[in-house]
Amino acid sequence: MIRPLPEELRGLLARGEVLFSLRDVVRELLENALDAGAKRVRVELYGGGRERAFPEGNTWRAFPEGNTWRAFPEGNTWRAFPEGNTWRAFPEGNTWRIVVEDDGQGIPLAELPLAVEPFATSKLLDPGRITALGFRGQALYALRQAALLRIRSRPRFQVGGGLLLAQGERVEVREVAAPPGTRVEVVGWEGEGSEREVAELLRRYLLHYPWLSLAFFAEGEARLLFPGAGLKEAARLAFGRVLAERLLPVEREAGGMRLQGLLSGPQASRTRPDLLFLAINGRPVAWPEGLLKTVRRAYRELLPEGHFPVGVLNLTLPLEAFRLRLDARKEEVAVLEEAEAFVEEGLREAFQRHNLARSLPEPRPLMPLSPPTPSGLPRLRYLGQFRESYLLAEAGDTLYLVDQHAAHERVIYEEFLRRLKEEGLKALPYPVLVELSPLEESLLPERKEVLASLFALEAFGPGRVRLLAAPSFLHPYPLLLPEIFREALRGEGKSLTELLARLACLPAVKAGHPLSRTEGQALLDALLQCQTPWVCPHGRPTLLALKEEDLIRRFGRRSGARAGEESRPRRPEEGLPEEPWPRGG
Repeated sequence: MIRPLPEELRGLLARGEVLFSLRDVVRELLENALDAGAKRVRVELYGGGRERAFPEGNTWRAFPEGNTWRAFPEGNTWRAFPEGNTWRAFPEGNTWRIVVEDDGQGIPLAELPLAVEPFATSKLLDPGRITALGFRGQALYALRQAALLRIRSRPRFQVGGGLLLAQGERVEVREVAAPPGTRVEVVGWEGEGSEREVAELLRRYLLHYPWLSLAFFAEGEARLLFPGAGLKEAARLAFGRVLAERLLPVEREAGGMRLQGLLSGPQASRTRPDLLFLAINGRPVAWPEGLLKTVRRAYRELLPEGHFPVGVLNLTLPLEAFRLRLDARKEEVAVLEEAEAFVEEGLREAFQRHNLARSLPEPRPLMPLSPPTPSGLPRLRYLGQFRESYLLAEAGDTLYLVDQHAAHERVIYEEFLRRLKEEGLKALPYPVLVELSPLEESLLPERKEVLASLFALEAFGPGRVRLLAAPSFLHPYPLLLPEIFREALRGEGKSLTELLARLACLPAVKAGHPLSRTEGQALLDALLQCQTPWVCPHGRPTLLALKEEDLIRRFGRRSGARAGEESRPRRPEEGLPEEPWPRGG
């Protein structure tokens, strides 16, 4: 039931609604439809600087007087009225007629006048437990002050509908025939905006409401028709078909929280999170800083520093797990650390289900190399070495190219992590003295946590510390220990994992180093034992994959090896030399 908000709740809400743009108007009306439980929504736009007349029957009639238009809707026709204390329509210029129609629950006839009053809503009882998209009760009132507002609505249980006409301080309601649902028409709204911005808005909402059947028309022409076909189809609308096919499903449910969405692997990223969308309990929101850092942390080994994935996350949380700012935008939220941990775990589970490898672009017109199969990495058979830097290997119908330095870095890095976890710190054979500059000494308190994960130490006079214990894999390098300590102290490895990644780089086999067949196969086997074999500790890809079908297409062959069979070396017929070229296509 629509009711005026009590004074104590009004005091929590800033006055006025932000309706600076066409996008804002459509957003408010769309959210009202979604709050009403609509399954079908139709959005229409007319205008944008092109003055429109009014329909009467199947024709258009206009009523100009000076620089203004005076008209009044009645039933399904438009009638003109004289000036005075009657209705005014809209002036020429950059004006819009906006229509949003839905099949939601509708507004009872008796409540229609309240719907356009300030601080009147059915959606806000407790500001700490907001479940609706709209709750401030001011959007329709703001539209009424700026334009001619026409609302036709009928709940399913009500016989006949109601028609409300409102502009400025004048409001009129009468009974009319109407289908179930609500149709809101805003005539003569003046403001900035474009059809493109509205289309972008609607595509964003479909990412969070992929079951919604939505139709968008501009100047009577269909611009977007979506039948509620699910999240994958909504992603194709929002990101394009090519990028949408690269998005990985994310799903997790635990402790009253649920995560669903689609996110890119390392093949697609951007330097800004402008194509990374979030909704909490169905509300499109801006990314809270902590939650965005959580996503970036989960992608730390998959994307370069400063890059963000592409996609959408729909997060359902208990009401006590987040707080919404009660301003007019209604898009700033803060979430508890438990929710951040839940999202991070959900992303890591998704990455474990999908082996990932970043593919690098090739010179045009060839298609980009494809990543390894999502089902997992099979055992790789060593074939050879290219330019003493890359290993060539095969598995099934796929050729793999492995960066030997990046692969060895990953192997050493995970060995460091495993030994540090299993063995911890071990006492050094003898303490190692480290001389510190005044600046380095001042950094000791703030870097205490990172240092404690790698060293046990004690102060040993001004500007000196003694290292008493370190991971066992550092014991063979006593001369390097002071430099490693200073590097950790200066923050060149901002975290333990970054520091270990830098350490793993030192002993890893370098590009240009020849490997024997035995050494190459051993490196491949060790790589496949890693938990994250597809990227090095710094986030670069360790391997790329090229399927046989890609080779067939690029060489213009009709077929390759028989389906289901691996290629095998063919023994030459006895007494005859091996043919220099293969037979067939």
